[in-house]
Amino acid sequence: MRITLTAALMAATALPALADTIEAPGKITAVTLFPQGAQVVRQVEVKAPEGSHDLLVPGFPEGTDISTLRVSGDGVQIGAVSLISGRAPATSGTESAAVKAARDRLASAKEALAEKEDAVAVIRAKAQAARDQITYLKNTDSQVTAPEQLRALAQMVEDQILSATERAIAAEAEARRAEAALDPAKEAVKQARAALDALLNPAKDREMLSAKVQGSGTLTITSYVNNAGWQPSYDLRLDRDKGAVDMERFVSVHQATGEDWRNVDLTLSTARPGGRAEPGEVYPRLAHIGDPDAPPAPVPMKRSLAASDGAAAPMAEAAISDRADLQMQGETVTYHYPSAVDLRDGVDDLRLSLDSKTLPMEVFAEAAPLTDPQAYRVAEGKNGTGEILLPGPANLYADGALVGQSHLPMVAAGDDLTLGFGPIEGIRVDRRMPDTMEGDSGFISKSNERREVVEIEVKNLTDKGWPMRVIDRVPYSEQEDLKITTKATPPASETDYDHRRGVLAWRFDLGADETKTIRTETTLSWPTDKVLR
Repeated sequence: MRITLTAALMAATALPALADTIEAPGKITAVTLFPQGAQVVRQVEVKAPEGSHDLLVPGFPEGTDISTLRVSGDGVQIGAVSLISGRAPATSGTESAAVKAARDRLASAKEALAEKEDAVAVIRAKAQAARDQITYLKNTDSQVTAPEQLRALAQMVEDQILSATERAIAAEAEARRAEAALDPAKEAVKQARAALDALLNPAKDREMLSAKVQGSGTLTITSYVNNAGWQPSYDLRLDRDKGAVDMERFVSVHQATGEDWRNVDLTLSTARPGGRAEPGEVYPRLAHIGDPDAPPAPVPMKRSLAASDGAAAPMAEAAISDRADLQMQGETVTYHYPSAVDLRDGVDDLRLSLDSKTLPMEVFAEAAPLTDPQAYRVAEGKNGTGEILLPGPANLYADGALVGQSHLPMVAAGDDLTLGFGPIEGIRVDRRMPDTMEGDSGFISKSNERREVVEIEVKNLTDKGWPMRVIDRVPYSEQEDLKITTKATPPASETDYDHRRGVLAWRFDLGADETKTIRTETTLSWPTDKVLR
């Protein structure tokens, strides 16, 4: 048995000596889910006689960290708190209210099933009586010999047998329907028995909270669990006419804590209490010289996060709201789900609708002919929702049709956001190197000079004009002896595009059925005693 004690939660006054031990179940009433982990709130109704008592609350998942437990009372004074695993201490001889209620439910279910079974037996008896009458009539030995009396007797027997047969068939049909109606009553007995067994024989992988209490009222227990979390998913619908992306957000909720969450008040939080709580450190860099064959100098070891702060990660407070509205706690966003939620241990991956947003975006066609002969729809803008967008899978829609799937990265509020929405089949791009010599496509060579010519042809075969962005590259040099000059026609709109040296981007409008050509001429020269690599 493991018992871990915490400091007394109420140190102002000591509780009187222990009178007896009572047991009361806790009900999970609220859960705050983080992307990884969850804060679980239990409430325990304490009805105790006068004096102090040792309260046992069973059902905590194995491995519960007592450092994350927070216990408060409404009408209940609380002393020292501990977690117990293994053999639980003996309780007083009286059964808990939960066990009594479970026994009553089982007895009621059994009685209801017995009444239905008795009704079926009565119906079966009617059917058997009808069959017995048929047997009797068939075996009756009549002494009647007169023809007319014999005919009358035969007709009477026939009528009676037919009537008894009809009664037997009707009774059998009624019995079948009645037996079919037994299934819910049998299932009710099964569930009631399982509920009682769960209380009388708790799972061995459970832990029990023990607290010294005095008074009657409500005990609220908050704990943190790791095996739970939520992940967003997105439906992103491109609307080119209004220059926006309509974003519908969903969340997938999961938990494998070892217990079912039934009818809980659910809050989703973007906080990450299990993650890093402080920035990394920057260490001095000592430059030194040494012999070429000497071993490298040792690298200073980074001080671990645990060594820097032995305290547990701070718990984020649950944000409870009566409305399904976004809430802010500093930089943390929380969402309160408006209705109660059921989430079973390890078997459910619940998908809930979160909200809808509209993101104003610039929509254009982008082509990178070095790698792909066609253009793609691209929406570019900023995250104007005022909140962080967590990473998650996204379904992409354009013109009302599903065009692809992607994975949205983490995007901070106000940060740049670029989304692709599939190819535009009617915009084709062709990149070629028209000058050739000695089988080397695209350049004319001298001993210390090379000339490269690239032509890019962009065709719009659709019936709509598109703003275009074409991206390509030219060589660049970081050596003084390697000289590179480039001429672009038309001139590039951006050089060193996206902070990448030698990458050029052109922006222009491409009308329906229009073709445009981009040309670059690059000359590389170097000393004759060097080789271009």
